[in-house]
Amino acid sequence: MISGRTFRTAVFSIALLIGGLTTRIAYASIITLGVATAQGAGVGVSNVVLTVQKNPTESGCVGWNGTTDVVGSAACTGGLSPAIPGGDEKTGIAQTQTRTVLQTGVLSGSSLIVVLNVGEPSGTLFTVENLSLTIYSPAGSILYNTGNLVGAGVPPGGGITLNSSDQGVGTLGFAFGLDATQAVVINPFLSNPNNRFGLSALLTNVAGSNETFFIADSANVSTTPPAPVPEPSTFVLLASGVLGVLGNSKRKLLRVVRR
Repeated sequence: MISGRTFRTAVFSIALLIGGLTTRIAYASIITLGVATAQGAGVGVSNVVLTVQKNPTESGCVGWNGTTDVVGSAACTGGLSPAIPGGDEKTGIAQTQTRTVLQTGVLSGSSLIVVLNVGEPSGTLFTVENLSLTIYSPAGSILYNTGNLVGAGVPPGGGITLNSSDQGVGTLGFAFGLDATQAVVINPFLSNPNNRFGLSALLTNVAGSNETFFIADSANVSTTPPAPVPEPSTFVLLASGVLGVLGNSKRKLLRVVRR
């Protein structure tokens, strides 16, 4: 038989657990969408949130404390894997700062787009090891955080490896967003136009100049998955097929000559 004291302790523990769950920050994860192309007039300097630069690894963070922007390690989201240390932010005019929902023009979680524009030499295979978005209240409270990027990690087992050549002429860069289910979680925090977006990012194998992240709505940005890169086995199979065709053609030619 359970004593009254034990029962009261259990009820109290359950109440603490429920209270902890109800006060937990909203959480969802960013996914890779493909290559971004502008399709409206709502993309510009006012959308830029984070700019980083340092080779071969670069990371940066920007947040809001209720009065001013916080840049660097103090703004980096904790508990991420791999961790984002920050420190490589560019802080010139319009390079790194939080932006309000109104400034970015984001209308809903399903239409929120984070675009990464890279300054990498053509053909560079770089990796986004982690990317995390945070929404702050005007007073500086964290309302929402996306946690780890889906696929986050250290190569070769993790991270999103991208080819800079896919960011061609006429494109904005590489797009990230939330899937339909997770996007619902963020919607309540987009209803206040004065709430602010912050970002934390970690990139490796970079070899160029500035990498810029900006936030926009899909009304102004369209996304297209990049062309698939054939696996090495596919190249071997293709080469074998070509050699087979050439071999057959050579044998047929020899038979004709002998006749």
